[in-house]
Amino acid sequence: LSGILKGGWNAIAKTEDFNDDNGHGSHCSGTIAAVDDAVGVVGVAPEVDLYGVKVLDAGGSGTFDDVIAGMQWAVENKMAVASMSLGASRGNPALEDAVKAMEAAGVTLIAAAGNSGGSVGFPAAYAGAISVAASDNKDQLARFSSRGPSVAVIAPGVNVKSTYMNGGYDTLSGTSMATPHVAGLAALYVSKHPGASPAAVRAALSA
Repeated sequence: LSGILKGGWNAIAKTEDFNDDNGHGSHCSGTIAAVDDAVGVVGVAPEVDLYGVKVLDAGGSGTFDDVIAGMQWAVENKMAVASMSLGASRGNPALEDAVKAMEAAGVTLIAAAGNSGGSVGFPAAYAGAISVAASDNKDQLARFSSRGPSVAVIAPGVNVKSTYMNGGYDTLSGTSMATPHVAGLAALYVSKHPGASPAAVRAALSA
């Protein structure tokens, strides 16, 4: 992804060192923005300006406070699209307020529905988020994918090959893998329609 990353922030350490020490973020980033260099994979929006916001630790765990801080950074730094391949089985009022703040600021929030096979997790379940479920190679809802009326769109989420930390590649499955496909599409839409509202992006993705 060299030359694509424009900056970012580490919400855990409160520094600009957002280096991926888990692998998950690198995989999602590649689906959005891997460059067409005849090696590996090509992202949905390979010319996008990409910013990394680290809110989870090396083990893939985190706190609501750090996640919300990352969401606030996206608002304060005027991100057009935020891709959140994470979730919790329950939310809280502060997380819901953060989703509302993103929507009010014009930040389109694309969020993973979850991998419970049941109801959608949070923040994806909040009305201001565009919730993404995962499809399999038969274009059917993946067995593990969370589901329900709050799901806005479905995207490939089974055996997705993408970039990985330390310059490698890996094949992973999950609504986390589906989400950056949609975030890439949202970025392409916003690039053609600067200033598009989250509602306009949602309508375009659902058309």
